[in-house]
Parts: sequence; C-alpha cells; structure tokens
Amino acid sequence: MLDGPGGRRALNAIVAVMVLGFLGVPGAAGQVSSTLAGNPMSGERLFAERGCTRCHAIWGVGGVLGPDLGEVGLGRSLMQLAGMFWNHTPRMIETVRSHGFEWSTFTESDLADVISYIYYVKLYDEPGDPTLGARWMKEKRCSECHSLGGAGGQVGPALDGYAQYVAPIPLAEGMWNHGRDMRAMQASRLVPVPRFYGNEIADIQEYIRRASRLRGRTIVLLPPPDPARGERLFRSKGCASCHGASGRGTSFGPDLRMAIQQLRVSEITGELWNHSARMTEAMEERGIAYPVFERGELTDVVAYLYYLRFGETEGDARAGKAIFTIKGCSGCHDATSGSTVGPDLSRSEVVGTQMGVTTAMWNHAPSMYEAVRQAGIPWPLFQGNEMRDLAAYLQELRSRHALEGR
Repeated sequence: MLDGPGGRRALNAIVAVMVLGFLGVPGAAGQVSSTLAGNPMSGERLFAERGCTRCHAIWGVGGVLGPDLGEVGLGRSLMQLAGMFWNHTPRMIETVRSHGFEWSTFTESDLADVISYIYYVKLYDEPGDPTLGARWMKEKRCSECHSLGGAGGQVGPALDGYAQYVAPIPLAEGMWNHGRDMRAMQASRLVPVPRFYGNEIADIQEYIRRASRLRGRTIVLLPPPDPARGERLFRSKGCASCHGASGRGTSFGPDLRMAIQQLRVSEITGELWNHSARMTEAMEERGIAYPVFERGELTDVVAYLYYLRFGETEGDARAGKAIFTIKGCSGCHDATSGSTVGPDLSRSEVVGTQMGVTTAMWNHAPSMYEAVRQAGIPWPLFQGNEMRDLAAYLQELRSRHALEGR
C-alpha cells in the first residue's frame, strides 16, 4: 500500500506526524538539557503558534510556500543556522506580505528555542527503504547468521524483535553490545565484517519491520533523546578517555565534531559500528572496559554527538570587525560614520549575547529590508561562521564602550 514514491511520501508524513506529536508530549521538555542553546520542545510549540507551519513543513507536514525545514539543520551550529535564515529573510518578507501574514517577532529565548527545534527534528531519520534493506542484508551476509521472518541462519539471534521499533538505534545498540562476539564469529566463518554507509542501517531496520513475523506487535517510540544524559554517558562509558571531554579529540582518538559533521542519526550509528573494531583494540590496549549500552542509552549518546557542532559559540572578534565593514553594517550602525539610519550598536543592549544580536536582526528585518532597498545596496549575506564572528565583535565593541564610559 505504501510502495512507490507516493507511498513513500505518505509514510514519511505519517512518521513525521508521530514524531511531531511525540516531541510535544507533556513533560518531555524536562528530558532536554538546559545547557543547550534553546529548548526544542518549547520551540516545537512556538513553531506552530507563530505561524511558521503556514509556510514551512517538517518532513512534508506543513506549508509549501517555503522549504521543508526538516532538511536544513544537519551539521550546522546555532549561529550558522541563524545566518542561513537571515540570508533568506528577503524572500520570507515578500512571501509574508503577499499572503497578508504578520511578521512574527521573538524574544531571545524564543528564537533560540525555535532554531533548536529545527535542529532537533533531524535526530529522527526518515524511514528507510525496505527494498534496499533486503539488498544490504544479503550483500553484507547478515542472513547467514540471523533469521528474519522464519528464514536465515541460526548462529545469532533472530531479528524479528526489532520490528517493534521505528528508529534504527535499538538495532545499532544491539550490534554494538554484541560487536566483539559478532566479529569473532565472522572471522571463524570467514565472513567479512560488514560496514555501513549512508542510510543503510535505517534501510535494514525498515526491511526488518516489513519481513518480521512478530505477532501482536505494538509500535515502541523511544523516549525523547537527552543530550545532557548522553554527555554523562559519554564520560562514564570511557568515550571521553580517547575523544576528550567535549568530543574534540585527543592523541588517542579523533575530533568527533568533524568526524560526524553532516551525518544523520543512522549514519552516525553506522560510523560507530565501522570503527568499533579499532575502538575495541584501542580500549583493550589502554585497559578501558568495553562499554555496553542499556536500553536507550545509545540514543542519548548519539544525541550528544549530534549536538556537538550545534553549541559551538567561539567567535572571532577580529574577523567580525572586518565583516561589520564588508557587509555594510557600519554604514548604518556605526556612530563614527555619522549615519542615523540604524542604532549605534556600540551602545545597544541587544548585542550583549549572540542570540541577542540574531533576535534583534530578525525582529527588525522588515524595516532593515526597506532601508536596504531604498539605499539600493545588496542584502548582506552570511556564510560559515560569519554571523558568529560578527556577534563576537559587537559584544566586544559594546564591552569596550561600556568601559570607556565609566
């Protein structure tokens, strides 16, 4: 019934509805770290209340006037996302005006919540392709050891039980926990240790759901991932011994921020498996106990890894000063220029934090858009970490002015 492109879109929409509803369950917000820049659970509510769904969808559920925001958050920091949204502000302003919508404004914390939500939804992969899953199972010779739907090997446990899960992480967790035994068995049977790339684990998970003979199954939704708990587990399980307390790498292990950049959840789990043999050897050499994950723990660790890039806040004030001039900001916001178009940002309270800068820019975007159009100058665009660097410079500028005024 859900075969073909139309069926795939319908299935994606069904899962998106499940996920979006799941994110908004009462009490779920308590499971998200207060140390993150923004609360995604509050952001999900604001995303709907402020009318964002009139233009934007999440995984095909919502408006079509703007891009599907379920696709944009991957691998970007909060400030990189803020810069990307700013770049598209002129188009958004025109769309909002042409449809008679009101331009939504936010408090600093509200905007952080919304951006965090857009980043958070990508924690949940879209459903895999069961046809491809069957292919990967055969090519990677999984069926020689594991049975599914009454067919396959008897060397390892049957995979039918994983059919109750929508997400592939429980499958990845089982693979990790039994990894040493699996690799030993594969070596004894001259079966190459499989490697997983892209969406392959999600594809296999979806094939398991289709081919399983598990009766009376009920859908098991995982608890909302908790990156803060994942960070604690990252330390207590010994991962930080090789990868550093903040995942930035040591002489024993790589910087995980770079290793998993632009990777979705199923891809992160695949990378963990692909490197599990080498990690096992390294842990044995250093006398570190092989970590075993209880139900749901790997979900939180993956969430922590997923958020490593999002929380990066170190801006370069020197680079930000150059950006302030190159992008034309100084022409309207520098008191020394003699311009009265915009406020003097060296005296502004809004530049005290990175999100303060971002929020002020968003809230005043319509008036800035008119000023830019009347002046006949191009809309300033921000790439990479330029928004973060600009905020760092404005913070420094304000601090310096405050000291000089004492």
